[in-house]
Amino acid sequence: MTSLSSGRPVRMADCRGLWRRTLLIDTDGRRDTTADVRWLQGITAFVDLRRPAPGSPSLHDGFAGWLHQHDDVFEWSRFTGVQPAGEHPDAGRMCWEGDVLVETGVHADYVEHWVLEPAPGPCWGLSLAGSGGGQGLLVRVGGHFGWATDTVDGVEISLGRVSGAGWEITDSCHPARHGVELRPRLRASALTVGHSGEAWTVTNSEGEVKV
Repeated sequence: MTSLSSGRPVRMADCRGLWRRTLLIDTDGRRDTTADVRWLQGITAFVDLRRPAPGSPSLHDGFAGWLHQHDDVFEWSRFTGVQPAGEHPDAGRMCWEGDVLVETGVHADYVEHWVLEPAPGPCWGLSLAGSGGGQGLLVRVGGHFGWATDTVDGVEISLGRVSGAGWEITDSCHPARHGVELRPRLRASALTVGHSGEAWTVTNSEGEVKV
C-alpha cells in the first residue's frame, strides 16, 4: 500500500477502491472493531454493505448512491438502503492518518477508520431504471463490483468479484444471493442481468464502461 502522510488533502480520486472499516467510535462512545463493513467506491457511485458484529441481534445493512465532495466534507447521497436514511445528510470530514482514512461525522458525533484494499483496473458506474419505477446501480472497481437495486420486490445490496469465471456475488444483504452469477450484458442503453435476462435502462454512466 502506498504510504500517505497525515494532513494530505483527501481527493475524490483517493477514494476509489474497496474500503474496510477497522474502527467505529459511535455517538455514545461505544467502540466497534468487529462489524464487517465494506465500502466500494467508484468515480462517484458507491455501494456500502454492512454485516453486524458476531453475536449482535442486528441484521445486514447497506446503502448505495453517489459520493460528493465539498472542500474536506464528503457526502454520501443515497438512492436506496436496507434501513431508512437518517434525518440528516450522511456527511463526514475526511483526513489521512498515515495510511488510514479517518471520517468524522458532520451532523453526528462519530469517527470511522477505513483501510483500502487496492483495486487497480477498470473503474465505472451505471445508473439504471427498471420497470415499475425501480432504480439500480452497478459499480465496477478493478476486480470488485457492487450491485444495488430498489424495486417493488424490495432492496438488494450486494458485492462481488469479477474473474474469468464471471461476475459472482460474494456477499449480500440477502444471504440466498451468495454465489449467484450476475451475468451483466450491455447493449447500447439496455442492461440485462441474471440467467432470466432481467432488463434495465441505463440513465447515466461514468467512466469507460466495458461489460
